[in-house]
Amino acid sequence: MNTSHKITGGKSSNKSKGDKGEKIAAEFLQKIGYKIIRTKFRKGRNEIDIIAESEDGILNFIEVKTRFESRFGKPYEAVDKKKLKKIIEVSDFFLLKSNIDREKKFINYGIVSIEYIERSSIKLIFFENILE
Repeated sequence: MNTSHKITGGKSSNKSKGDKGEKIAAEFLQKIGYKIIRTKFRKGRNEIDIIAESEDGILNFIEVKTRFESRFGKPYEAVDKKKLKKIIEVSDFFLLKSNIDREKKFINYGIVSIEYIERSSIKLIFFENILE
């Protein structure tokens, strides 16, 4: 399921763009019933932005992409096969470290795409299961 929303909010400095997008994404996920388990989980240089559990108990590893300018394409287009492979590697590390058996837990990989349309509004699209 892909979900699109328009949300208002101000523009931020370059340094905090990613953090602001991740905060907006986490708030959105909580509003639709997700429980945030962890943010910014790292393995080496790679990171999963948000790990959350949906109301039906599915563990979700979510990449957040934020763009302030459309000349670089849509935010979700930045998640290519190489990036997805890194996300899966980090998620495997999280599962191992958390003693979660992949065979006994439903897992999804998603993207929250945030695009600033104007100074004070954004377009948020949530791709819930990008491996389908």
